[in-house]
Amino acid sequence: MLVITSNYRLSCHIHRLKSPNFLLTQQAEFKRHGSRNWLFQTEGLPPLSLNCAPNDASYFGNVSDLKSDHSNKYEEKDIQMRNLREEIKNMLSSMGDGRSSVSPYDTAWVSFIEDTNTNINGTSKRPLFPSCLQWIIDNQLDDGSWGEELVFCIYDRLLNTLACVVALTLWNTCLHKRNKGVMFIKENLRKLEGGEVVNMTSGFEFVFPSLLDKAQQLHIDNIPYDAPVFKDIYARREVKFTRFPKDLIHTIPTIVLFSLEGLRDLDWQRLLKLQMEDGSFLTSPSSTAIVFMNTNDDKCFTFLQNAVQKFNGGVPCSYPADIQARLWAIDRLQRLGISYYFEEEIKDLLEYVFRYWDKENGFFSARNSNICEVDTTCMAIRLLRLHGFDVSPDVLHKFKDGDEFFCLRGESNKSATVMFNLYRCSQALFPGEIICEEAKNFTYNFLHQYLANNQSKDKWVIAKDIPGEIRYALEFQWYASLPRVESRLYIDQYGGADEIWIGKTLYRMPDVSNNVYLEAAKLDYNRCQSQHRFEWLIMQEWFEKGNFQKFGISKKEVLVSFFLAASSIFEVEKSRQRLAWAKSCILCKMITSYINQEATTWNSFLMEFKNYRDMSIKKSNETKEIIVLNNLCQFLHQLTKETYQDLGKDIHHQLHNVWEEWLEENNTTCQEAAVLLVQTINLSSGHMTHDEILSKYTNKVCHMLNEFQNDQICNSSKARDIELHMQALVKLVFSNTSSNNINQGIEDTYFKVVKTFYYTAHVSEETINNHISKVLFQKA
Repeated sequence: MLVITSNYRLSCHIHRLKSPNFLLTQQAEFKRHGSRNWLFQTEGLPPLSLNCAPNDASYFGNVSDLKSDHSNKYEEKDIQMRNLREEIKNMLSSMGDGRSSVSPYDTAWVSFIEDTNTNINGTSKRPLFPSCLQWIIDNQLDDGSWGEELVFCIYDRLLNTLACVVALTLWNTCLHKRNKGVMFIKENLRKLEGGEVVNMTSGFEFVFPSLLDKAQQLHIDNIPYDAPVFKDIYARREVKFTRFPKDLIHTIPTIVLFSLEGLRDLDWQRLLKLQMEDGSFLTSPSSTAIVFMNTNDDKCFTFLQNAVQKFNGGVPCSYPADIQARLWAIDRLQRLGISYYFEEEIKDLLEYVFRYWDKENGFFSARNSNICEVDTTCMAIRLLRLHGFDVSPDVLHKFKDGDEFFCLRGESNKSATVMFNLYRCSQALFPGEIICEEAKNFTYNFLHQYLANNQSKDKWVIAKDIPGEIRYALEFQWYASLPRVESRLYIDQYGGADEIWIGKTLYRMPDVSNNVYLEAAKLDYNRCQSQHRFEWLIMQEWFEKGNFQKFGISKKEVLVSFFLAASSIFEVEKSRQRLAWAKSCILCKMITSYINQEATTWNSFLMEFKNYRDMSIKKSNETKEIIVLNNLCQFLHQLTKETYQDLGKDIHHQLHNVWEEWLEENNTTCQEAAVLLVQTINLSSGHMTHDEILSKYTNKVCHMLNEFQNDQICNSSKARDIELHMQALVKLVFSNTSSNNINQGIEDTYFKVVKTFYYTAHVSEETINNHISKVLFQKA
């Protein structure tokens, strides 16, 4: 039993309101029983009955007015959500160098390092980092292997296991564990023959042969060193050597610095000039370990010591990962639809990222890297730009070779997720940014081919639904992607803690991939959806009372208008703005219909409206003029009253004036309602100013979109004109160049409204129906 107390007090018993195949052609209806008893019947659904007692004539259904007989249940959900929010805030504020799981392979390499100070008096040798050896002893899996336990990747398991077997043999300890590991290698080698290249761990063809050589030197028996599959790996290594000549490796930073332990005949002293500031070689503990073993460099030692201490005895495959962790965490929170809870934390994270932004070269996963890649670079460009930071995409030229884009120079195959992130970045472009146009065209074609080939895997991450993410991005470019539609779909696509990342070994990034984000997203989504469903009941009652059918307006149009508003402004506490948006859309349709039907009485209507300053008065005459006037003035009166009650701001005159201005323009120029919607929404939020330039571009773009939507033939020149105007609008909204220095929330509203126009101009009715069903009526 849900009791809702507002200006109406509603007692709602929900028999069943799940997510069946919601038919948008349905004729849902309220059957009145008494003054305020409703029975809501939707085709294919058992009834939703409501018993309502009015307090007064106004109702907006604000969340602050919601109460429940099952208060314990709702309080429990609220407490759960508060706890999750606090947990996420703590994660974001304590991210540090980035969290990652321990890599058995890298830990083994660090354990190879001998403590040379312990053998001075003839005592036995011992490892410099004994905790690494202990970690290996403590973390063997039941089948005798080491590696990611829940996901079996043959490259990961063999590499980790061989490294740990070598470590145990080197220090002559736990030989039973060593023997069990050798048996695993022997029994699973044949699986390399069927291993997919896309799942091959980074640098496998470099580092696995190096370990085999080391195992052979230690006379580890029962490993078939002459197996044919090994010959294929050695052949791959020789091919890759040709891409990185020895002189190049010693001269400039390349990706090979990440896998130096797999190379031979290197000038170790010469390589020290390519060391990162933190003492590492491209964040790799194993690569840094081999350099230290050959140079005894103090900076290498400090880096390794810090990593071992940070990860309690082991080391990850890459450290630090501070830039990647921050950017991907923000991206996940945004796409899951819960970033609005963490605006301060996200601001801090992005300020940290921007502090290390290299406008000439871009980014790697860690700060102060001497090599960069396009994945982190494009993620940084997009997120920084959309949060008002001044960044240029010109750095993307560094990752372009001819007509193609690459992640890292010398890579043998491209990653779908990298191209996906570059595609998303390329859409947030400003006018004249040709490099973004080129990146968008290339990645669009690449991703289409990826889907056409029925591919589903990636070289950098094992995720739940990569094709689904890509398919959505291609079907709904950024301009047409409504926030709640994207979130509802991404909640199903996001794998949470099951996501596995691929480096030299498989690893986990709990800052990015965890079940806390997912659980919070589902709770928040369902909470918002419950409020939206309640508001949809309010919208239907308002529709029935307002006689909108007389103006050719259907309940389906009301539903679409509400869906667009709820998909763009979805927060529970923004009920007033959401209903103001949806109702304004329907009132504009009513007024436009009235103009077309009753043009001769239009001037009389305008005079009545201008003189109708007491907007709470209701005339009883049922002419179309009076119906329109009553609906409009009651709406403006109610919105004014609600805004004053909630915010203490009187918007009466401003609200009346913006509608009066639109009415006057609409009679002569068929003025689009976009700016009227923006101003109404912003006034309902207490924002009393607007931006003339943004208003100009908004009306222009929305007018072109309506023309584009009404054209029977797709006009490529018109589409290009719309694209250029959208680019200009994006720059106005996100570049912080507004002449009035207006509130960012005001600018965001312009963009949200324009996106709904873009969405309806480019999306089929069938898809809109599916989105309505998914977003409003299917729980996460």
